[in-house]
This record gives sequence, structure tokens and C-alpha cells, in this order.
Amino acid sequence: MSVTLIDQDRDGVAPEAGVDSAPAATSGRGDRPSRSRSLLSLLGTLPYFLFVGLFLVVPVIVTIVKAFQDSEGAFTLDNFAQLGEEQYVNAFANSINLSLVTSLIGSVFGLVVGWALVNATRPRWLNQLVTSLAAVASQSGGPPLAYAFIAFMGTQGLLTVWLQDLFGFSLNELIPIASFWGIVCAYLYFQVPLMAILSIPALQGVRKEWIDGGLSLGASRVRILFTVTLPILAPSLVGGFLLLFANAFSGYAAAYAMAGSAASLVPILIGFFLSGNVLVNQGLASALIAGMVAIMLVAMGLRAILLKRATRWSQQGD
Repeated sequence: MSVTLIDQDRDGVAPEAGVDSAPAATSGRGDRPSRSRSLLSLLGTLPYFLFVGLFLVVPVIVTIVKAFQDSEGAFTLDNFAQLGEEQYVNAFANSINLSLVTSLIGSVFGLVVGWALVNATRPRWLNQLVTSLAAVASQSGGPPLAYAFIAFMGTQGLLTVWLQDLFGFSLNELIPIASFWGIVCAYLYFQVPLMAILSIPALQGVRKEWIDGGLSLGASRVRILFTVTLPILAPSLVGGFLLLFANAFSGYAAAYAMAGSAASLVPILIGFFLSGNVLVNQGLASALIAGMVAIMLVAMGLRAILLKRATRWSQQGD
């Protein structure tokens, strides 16, 4: 009996020890390739972080530091105190109003265009063409866009001359190219297609079964729109609105090319202080930039929260 127990122990323990030791050795050797791959992955992201650090993080830090310095480099709060003066308050108000108006109008019309691109898929080539044009137009801006609008609806623009010759109507008197609404028209050229591109994923997430279920329960399409569709789309739409707001708030080249100093906007004032068109004051320019950064951070932070909610909803729907 004792021999049998010894044999069982030999048969049971020895193989188990061998089995336990083999995976340990294998896992030790297998960890090295995985670690090397992770290190290579980190090295692959190094150029990106260097680019972001050099051209985004470092300039922001330097700007904020200069905002608290006077012309001699001493600490001061006078730069931020000057932001309370009327001309700077008006500049922030004009920039915010321009951003709100273009974002609101761009969101409404962009949502309509996005809905058309999602639902009107025939003919396929036309849908792809409009989607491509919207993607290109959403990235347009700067002096080329300003000159295009000047040639189209400026004092001697094509549309202005055509309306004047046919109907005796002066478009330039109604919407001067250098006025607030003239800049709004130019900004809508890229705000509307940008919202259309942003709304397509959210609109594609609305399932036809939800609408059919509401109709089968006796609800009208208008009620389904306000009780089902819009609540589902709300986080994505508000997030798109905030992105449009930030996009318009930071715009500089198009507004400056169209109106010059007549457009009292924060980016244009910053350009004046840095370029020397007025008395150079880098501290005040840095304070203006810090104010813009604060507003942009609030807008983009709210957008990140809303996108997280929209993503959570879409994952629950799936």
C-alpha cells in the first residue's frame, strides 16, 4: 500500500511541478516582446507629443506668463484690469455675438443639410459629391474666402451688380461687405457645411424602428421629433454648436481681410498689438489671448461632456 502511495505521489507531483515551471519560464520570455512593442508604440507617439508641446502647450504657457508682466518683466495685474475698458469689452461682445449668430444659423441649416445627406442617398454619386464639397468647404476660410465674397457681394461684386441692373436694388446698402452681417455671411460658408459633417454620425444613429414604434402607438411625426429624435440628438447637436462657436470665435484672417480695423473683434485687436499697427503692448495682447483661451476652454469642455453623454447613449442603443 505504501508503494502505491509513493507511486501516486511520484505520478502526481512531478508532472505538476513540470507543468507549473514551464509556463513560468514561457511567460517570462513572452513578456519581453510585449514590452518592446509597447516601448515602440510610445516612441511612435513621441513626434506628436513634441509637436503639441512645442506649438500648443509652450506658447500658451508663455502667453499666460506674459499676461502677468509689464513692459519691464515685473509682475502686474494692470493688463487684465485694462480688459474692463469699453473698447475691449465691446471687442469681446462683438466676437461672442458673431460666434453665437453664425453658430446658431450654421447649426440649423447644417442640420438640414446633414439630414438630407443621410436620407437622400440616391443618386449615390450626387450624395458623395455633396459630402465631399461639404468637407472641403468646412475647412475653407482666410483671405481666399474673404476675396471670394468681396468679388461676389462687394461694392462691385457679381451679385451686387446683377441685382442693381435688373431690379435697381443695392445689396451693398443692405449688407455692406465690411459690416457685421457681411462677415456673418462669409462665416456661414464654412459653418453650415461643418455642422452638416458633424451631424451625420448622430443622424445615422437614429433608428427607423424608433420612429415606426412611435407611429404605431399613434404619435404624430412632429411629436416623435420633439419627444424622441431631438432628445437623442441634443447632446451631439449642442456639442456641434459649441465647436462652431469656438471655430468662429477664433477666426481672424477672413474678418480682417473683409473689414480691417472696422471689425472690432478680439483676434483683430490682438493682431494690432502684436504687429505694431498701434503702440506695441505684448502684455495686453497676452491678456486678451488669455481671455480668449478661457472662453474656448469653457466651450470645448462643455462639448467634451456632451459628447461623452452622446457616446454613452449610442452604446446603450447598440
